[in-house]
Amino acid sequence: MKICRYLRTKYIFLNASFPDKESVLRFVADTCAKDGIVKDADALYEGMKKREQTMSTGVGSGIALPHTTSREVQDTSVILIHLTEPIDFEALDALPVDIILAMIVPDNQADLHLRILAGISRLCRKPEFLETVRKAGNPKKLCEEISDLEEKMPFH
Repeated sequence: MKICRYLRTKYIFLNASFPDKESVLRFVADTCAKDGIVKDADALYEGMKKREQTMSTGVGSGIALPHTTSREVQDTSVILIHLTEPIDFEALDALPVDIILAMIVPDNQADLHLRILAGISRLCRKPEFLETVRKAGNPKKLCEEISDLEEKMPFH
């Protein structure tokens, strides 16, 4: 599953700065509401927080994959954030996070949700992906580079 299919340039935020995990989740929810992905930013924020309470989506190596489903969402969206300063995300490896790939999926598409998470996970295991994101200076170019990386990956 290729994430570029769900990641639009306007949802790539480079050199962002947030003080903590809650601020990141709030930003994702507000961005989705501002852009019409959802109407209720608070409900989306609460969904992501609830998921974090189950188990942190900080998966290690400086990466977090916050995600939730919503009845309001018509189309899956992925938001990529690269932070200038890593933050505590209660990651499994206890290291701070600087790359966030947030995902919002319609709640009636559990299979798609799992396939996209698997695709993101495979991509995040590629050192060249992490390096590309961390060095990126232009959202459009980054999206193209991610697409190129995904084309070279097996099982995508």
